[in-house]
Amino acid sequence: MVMRLKRTLLITTLMVIIVFSFTAYTLATFEGVRHENDREGSSGATNFKAVVNGMRSVNVLVHVDLSDGLTKEEAKQITDATFTQVMGQNVMRQLESLTINAAQITAHYVWGYDENDMGHVFYMDVDLTSLQITVSHCF
Repeated sequence: MVMRLKRTLLITTLMVIIVFSFTAYTLATFEGVRHENDREGSSGATNFKAVVNGMRSVNVLVHVDLSDGLTKEEAKQITDATFTQVMGQNVMRQLESLTINAAQITAHYVWGYDENDMGHVFYMDVDLTSLQITVSHCF
């Protein structure tokens, strides 16, 4: 009987150790995945503040990572997202110029409500250090 009790106690102890180890491993793995996803989420998107015609502010969220430098494609994503956020999707637009340097993007669009109305202008300056966009456009 004593031998059986020792055996039961040994098996129970081993089971508790295995369950505890598995639980600790699972929690550690989950924390690592959660922190990795948080880091990707924060670095995978950039939130800009656009000031439009000096009157109103608009938040522009763009899925670009500025920590690894800026490509021309990323600059175009920023300017296109800003245009769409400010003017909406129901206007036509054409990018006339795009200038990129280390800390700034300058873009000029022409836009209109149809092909015959493409005489409107839309200028923007993007400050990459402050994440501030200054927009001026005609109506």
